[in-house]
Amino acid sequence: IGMTQPMTDDQLTDLGMAVHTSIERLRTGHGIELDWHTLAAAVNVSLVLCERGIGQEYLDDIKTAQDALIDILERHRRTGRWAFHGAGYTALARAVDLHEAQLAVVTRDGARAAMLEVRRRVDRGEVLNGDRT
Repeated sequence: IGMTQPMTDDQLTDLGMAVHTSIERLRTGHGIELDWHTLAAAVNVSLVLCERGIGQEYLDDIKTAQDALIDILERHRRTGRWAFHGAGYTALARAVDLHEAQLAVVTRDGARAAMLEVRRRVDRGEVLNGDRT
């Protein structure tokens, strides 16, 4: 029964802290690889949720955020730094806002199913994960 309920405020706060910490470290030039992966996971989950009808009108915003993540990864490969430019920050901040809004309305089971789908897509090399981008 619990899985048919929305996430609790504590769960939403915990998930939100991770993505906000990651985006802030990248914004200030103190990003680490884990920050990129945290944001990629959030964007990938949002992509799946959009495809499943939760915020589907924001799919283009998610694709823009994916492009920003690719830019960050390419910059890291060139410079060794995990950071982004202003447009990347804007795109990812918007994606984080969408991700939080989606998680606030989806059931726990819906969120879990989206995360499992992301894992399947990562295994098939279909979504951002850093190794196969």
